[in-house]
Amino acid sequence: MSQAQATGAFSLLGKRPQSIIENQIYRRQRSLELINALPKELDDDKQNETNHKTYVVIVFSEKAKLQQCQDVEKIIQQFNVLTTLEVLSKTEKYLYLSATTDNLLRFADESELIKKTVTGSMQKFNYHSVEDFLLSGMTANDIVRYCEAPVLIKDAIKPSLLSYIRNGVIEDLFPLHDYEYLEKFSFNWRRRSLPIEEIRNYFGSSISLYFGFTLFYTKALIFPSLFGLVQYYYSFNLSLVSSFYVIWTTIFLELWKRKCAGYSYRWGTIEMTSLDKPRTAYKGELKPDPITGKLTLQYPMRYTYLQMYCISYPVVFLCVTAAAYFALYQFQIEAEVLNDFGAESWLLYVPCIVQSVLISIFSWAYEKLATFLTELENHRTRSQYDRHRVNKLMIFEIVNNFFSLFYIAFVLHELKQLKYQLMMQLLIFQLVCIAQEVGIPLLAVVKQKFAKFMQKEIDEAIKHQVSDLARYEQCFFESGLDKYQSTYEDYLQMCIQFGYVVLFAAVAPFAALGALVNNIFAMHIDLFKLCNIFKRPFARRTKNIGAWQSAFELLSVMAILSNCGILYLQPNIKNFFVNLFPNTSDISFVLFEHLLLGLKFVIHKAIHERPRWVRIALLKADYESSQAYKNIKKLKSQVKID
Repeated sequence: MSQAQATGAFSLLGKRPQSIIENQIYRRQRSLELINALPKELDDDKQNETNHKTYVVIVFSEKAKLQQCQDVEKIIQQFNVLTTLEVLSKTEKYLYLSATTDNLLRFADESELIKKTVTGSMQKFNYHSVEDFLLSGMTANDIVRYCEAPVLIKDAIKPSLLSYIRNGVIEDLFPLHDYEYLEKFSFNWRRRSLPIEEIRNYFGSSISLYFGFTLFYTKALIFPSLFGLVQYYYSFNLSLVSSFYVIWTTIFLELWKRKCAGYSYRWGTIEMTSLDKPRTAYKGELKPDPITGKLTLQYPMRYTYLQMYCISYPVVFLCVTAAAYFALYQFQIEAEVLNDFGAESWLLYVPCIVQSVLISIFSWAYEKLATFLTELENHRTRSQYDRHRVNKLMIFEIVNNFFSLFYIAFVLHELKQLKYQLMMQLLIFQLVCIAQEVGIPLLAVVKQKFAKFMQKEIDEAIKHQVSDLARYEQCFFESGLDKYQSTYEDYLQMCIQFGYVVLFAAVAPFAALGALVNNIFAMHIDLFKLCNIFKRPFARRTKNIGAWQSAFELLSVMAILSNCGILYLQPNIKNFFVNLFPNTSDISFVLFEHLLLGLKFVIHKAIHERPRWVRIALLKADYESSQAYKNIKKLKSQVKID
């Protein structure tokens, strides 16, 4: 498009919509009809431009000049990426990126993606041996998965575009949704399970592992839910309750490790290490890598440790102390209300409700602070960044959510109040989660009727200037959607919920049942939001759920201590140990608690974290690699002799 055409189009379009509502109307009513349709006016050159799928869209800011847009296009074309620049108005400047299959395979080789070979093992993809990765019924187009193509293009071009991103010329960069593929995620009452493999193929391993974990955790909750019902009606001995939850939490977490290992092996991420590609936000100096010799960003670890131990963790300690103070202050308010209004006053419920609401507010504020502190620490990889951020968050969340419960149980020794406080906090927590999960989609559905009147047809002059009307409309509306950040919020909700379920299971038999019902709806709502509410995120590779695994294991150990403590506080149990061991009653309790810890350790050692078939497959891959290396050496030696 010429400069004159671009200028003439400025008055034809306003700013793109910033509302998910308009996008919903567009997607449901118009895009499925247009997705395969091309304007009849296209000439042969424009028709050829649309033969390749558009994987990534670059949105230029309002201040971006035409020359700058063209400069960005030229830089990207140096990587043999196919581009289509459309400058329609001052606020409508898009650059569509695509790539041939051959170029995607070259990117896959450079990124060392792990792919399945014809021998059944997983190996790093080799562009010069494509036939080794063509499984039965596959073509070269099928080697790079749909979630991988946008990431390969982004990783190739983004380092060269950082200056344009930082100075605000490039406003956004995101992959477009595939509406036909999204039909696979439509809600179906007959479907008993989430399509984890399809989610992985579309969203990548990081998001699919979250859904895999949520599905596995939800199924595992069936057992404590049934046990809780029986526990309520038959009043089991609390020692049996404690033993059951020790066995259940340990088996659940160990079996998840095995399930996760199977996922990560099939998805080619099981051998990821801390030496993987650095984060985009990682800062450092270009120096030769000690392993590859290539110039890579490097940052002295001593500065990271200095930031962590001299700034980050002291700030975390202050926040934890403040959270504990507010938790204790609730009891002082309750005492004052009790003295002023009596034990029958409904005002006694107010401090507990306020405390539960404050917990949610403090969690939101602290999450922002923890993210800021972790950014300052400048961790190299995404996995390191996530691990240190989760560590800070879990320290605070445990105190913020559970400190008052521990205080009631082991300082006040009020089990009835503990049960009331626990169920109230769990109820408020679930309501907040439901508001977050259901509120936004429900609001979108309710307002769709009003959005119909806001929908306007695109001006005919614009239709003649775009090369692909369906693509333009899709980009126009999706660029106004919110960006999906990460699975952090979702994991955090599951982790806190797990704490409510197991930490005081002796007095809360219905907590697991409430969590089960909540999760059944939550995982479908999460998938709906990803498909309909947010921009499609770039896929992230990961081999496990990272620091969240340690967080769940920490809560499972704390559950042993807390439930054993509640057991020992029972008058009949304590009197039994005092009569049986007059001088060593406390030691008897410690022995029982250590016995449960020992049982947990035995189960942990008895269940291998990787299934046997995964271990055999990894050994087979190593063997094939070593044999290939020997054959190369042998061939080189024969060539020298000849």
